[in-house]
Amino acid sequence: MRIAVIQSSLNMLGGAEKLCITAIKALQEAGHRVTLVSVDKTDWLLMQKRYSISCRVDRELYLIPNILETSSMISRMIITLFALFANPALWRLKRDHDVVLNMSGDIICLGEDAAYVNALPLKAALDYQEILPRRNSLWRFGGKAYGLFLGVQNKLNRGRFLLTNSSFNAVMIKKYFGRSAVVVYPPVDVVALKHALTGVKTENLVVSVSRFRLGKNLEWIPRIAKNVQNARFLIVGSRDKASTTAVGEISRVSHGMCVENRVELVFDRPFSDILEILRRAKILLQTQRTEAFGMAVVEAMAAGCVPVVPRDGGPWFDILEREEGKYGFSYRSLDEAAKKIRMLLENEDLRAEVSARAAKRAMAFDSSIFERKILRIVERIYCSKRAW
Repeated sequence: MRIAVIQSSLNMLGGAEKLCITAIKALQEAGHRVTLVSVDKTDWLLMQKRYSISCRVDRELYLIPNILETSSMISRMIITLFALFANPALWRLKRDHDVVLNMSGDIICLGEDAAYVNALPLKAALDYQEILPRRNSLWRFGGKAYGLFLGVQNKLNRGRFLLTNSSFNAVMIKKYFGRSAVVVYPPVDVVALKHALTGVKTENLVVSVSRFRLGKNLEWIPRIAKNVQNARFLIVGSRDKASTTAVGEISRVSHGMCVENRVELVFDRPFSDILEILRRAKILLQTQRTEAFGMAVVEAMAAGCVPVVPRDGGPWFDILEREEGKYGFSYRSLDEAAKKIRMLLENEDLRAEVSARAAKRAMAFDSSIFERKILRIVERIYCSKRAW
């Protein structure tokens, strides 16, 4: 079968990119020929280093060398939108391929048979002030206009199949677009991560894994660290030109809270290094309230960390199943987050007990489950098109 996969860029090095790479790998291993359509050329060696996944598509269609040269979020979004629409190959995909999958993350229609929405749609994100913390009126106007565009386009393309990464995001899609979406949880290589469980966690280490971006609320971490005196905090993630403001804000708050010696930023490490950090860490602190799913949360759970997450978003709704203290803990304020972390660090028996349950819970999100579901959905689409 000939499969076309649309992804704005695979060079951003986040969870959405790992999801797309895993889907491509599963399709190829099932014997399908895959064409990737993106804005910029993929750095496949960087992909392999970051995700430990060896993968190359049969054909790649792109327009520009590197979208990361554009630093601002809004300019990247505009370039992505227009570049994808401007790609003449995009409009021939249905003619040249049996199934077209849009994995680019938003609900915009690019002529695909199915779209995987892996982030909070911008139309919904406008209701969360933290996502647009210091944006000017032009940015907000552009965001609202984009949301209206998606709403109109969605009504004109109701025949396509919608997938999403969490029940939390499915609720958002239903609320803002009136559409139902099938939940397919993202892939986490739980088997590889379980090997990180070997050894005893002796260090009071709290880790956060995230891209360095405004809206991720990473500046909360120094404030929380101020009230957790006996722990070290690591913020691990990828950065690019758009990360400058977020990194500066974290550093400014760390200095203001006098915790620079206990809050460390770790940039652009390969997956093997991140795995070693998770092996040593006792707690995973997640700070994005609007996280649609949170693959890093599951990875940390598989490696024996106890998650502490906001009481909102996919980590709370889907991963912890809104059960306090079973697989992890939640918070509504920074003081509450600090209190939960102190409790876990001071009660090793409780931490070990929750850690064991969290590791078992992580198995529900193993990559093999995602791969089987994607293959079944592709087959279903192909059969329905042939029947039609």
